[in-house]
Amino acid sequence: MSDKRIYHPILAKHLREAGLCVDEAPSAEQWRQFLDGIDEKLGADDGGMLILDRNFDNMIRHAVDGFFIHDTRGNIIDANQAACQMLGYTHDELLSMGVADFEMDLEPGAIWDDMTVDEVYTVEGTHRRKDGETYPVETRVGAFMVDGRKVILALCRDITDRKQAEQKLRRLNNELEEARDEAIRANHSKSAFLANMSHELRTPLNAVIGYSEFLIEEMTDRDDQIYASDVERILTAGRHLLSLINDILDLSKIEAGKVELDITDISLSEMLADIESTAEPLARKNNNQLTIEFVGDVAEMRSDVTKIRQILFNLLSNACKFTSQGHVTLRVQPRSDTSLMEFSVTDTGTGMTEEQLDRIFNAFQQAEKSTTRKFGGTGLGLAITKHYCAMLKGSIHAESTIDEGTTFTVQLPVDLEQTLKTAGSDQKEAAAVTYT
Repeated sequence: MSDKRIYHPILAKHLREAGLCVDEAPSAEQWRQFLDGIDEKLGADDGGMLILDRNFDNMIRHAVDGFFIHDTRGNIIDANQAACQMLGYTHDELLSMGVADFEMDLEPGAIWDDMTVDEVYTVEGTHRRKDGETYPVETRVGAFMVDGRKVILALCRDITDRKQAEQKLRRLNNELEEARDEAIRANHSKSAFLANMSHELRTPLNAVIGYSEFLIEEMTDRDDQIYASDVERILTAGRHLLSLINDILDLSKIEAGKVELDITDISLSEMLADIESTAEPLARKNNNQLTIEFVGDVAEMRSDVTKIRQILFNLLSNACKFTSQGHVTLRVQPRSDTSLMEFSVTDTGTGMTEEQLDRIFNAFQQAEKSTTRKFGGTGLGLAITKHYCAMLKGSIHAESTIDEGTTFTVQLPVDLEQTLKTAGSDQKEAAAVTYT
């Protein structure tokens, strides 16, 4: 019975040349002579073709990527058609060449001698075609043994398109970085300009306000009310405009890094009394009841009293603005570890949705457009408040329910000076820190 197995064509050729066939078993002497001579013929005859698994051999020959088989000195043993097309050489020309004849970046033998069998890795290099043109290539390299000798199988892929895409992406990233840097510089220039214009903008407006107040007093003394209502409107508009300018300038100074911290000892009772007297008229305007509660034993802080006062006044002002005939409460208490002081401002006003809460600390943002039309303002108060909380190494958090009210909670270090020293005095938000 004949053997129906399929033999590799090179093996079948050598069997025929040795006078052997699959139908008859060779004698021991014939088989020994065949094995002795086969090593000399492999690699020397048939263009250096290696006997590989037939399916693997077919896969390599029909692959779209270039395949090379070479020894550890870089001498080409075999190459597929894709490799010939990539480099522009015929198959016979490649078999007479070495890897160094077309690989421009890799030193022949530098890695192949040290490779272990079944080790596989990827390198990038540059190949030079027969016409002298070069192109980038990614090579997947593996070592294996054939008839007792180590050979290298290299899969080469032209990565010109990928490199061009990477270069385009790098150029785009560079352009975006330049545009970002330019925008940052422009924003800093704007902020620096507005910060430096603080005096020039506030001085004439304060003059308008002061002169309006003087005229109202004169009219009151003379019992002359003909133009009193008009002057009152000028005074109200001036104060409103000054408030808007102050917010814009404060935010600009923060962005420009020109805000200073003045750390001093603070009496909480005095500070809260001052805040209550300032916020009380705002509460009465919408018929709200203002309550200030202090709980705990800690009576003093060491921080920037001006910044804390403005934080609390901004929160109380908002609470009074968005609450009508309700309650506004400021509660002050030390945390259990006494290293933080907690200030919470609670109102029974309109409240906010989760979506509105997500954007209330953004500059020039209010809960919704109708809020600006109804209540006015620039939407800068909470943005400034958040910046000041960060400068004072604290935090601010808001919770709210529609038609039930809102609570803002601020936590600040009781001793800011010690907090800054512990943190290595890394104060990025302020231009300078003074202690008194």
